[in-house]
Amino acid sequence: MDDAKIVQLYWDRDERAIPATSDKYGNYCASIARNILGSDEDAEECVNDTYLSAWNSMPPHRPRVLSVFLGKLTRNLSLNRYKYN
Repeated sequence: MDDAKIVQLYWDRDERAIPATSDKYGNYCASIARNILGSDEDAEECVNDTYLSAWNSMPPHRPRVLSVFLGKLTRNLSLNRYKYN
């Protein structure tokens, strides 16, 4: 599924947005989180938090590049978790 369709699912509040995001960007987000945290468990939790943050921020935000948007969310959540640990 292309990014515009995934973003539209978020805007429509369609729950299929989460699995579509996970299928396309799950490994990408997990890689970012693992590189920061060094823990698979913490990385998995941050990736799940990324999906929740994306759900809560769309709408009103409509990202132009979904991968960058998700990467930024994942990075920030992972850095917060790293500081907490």
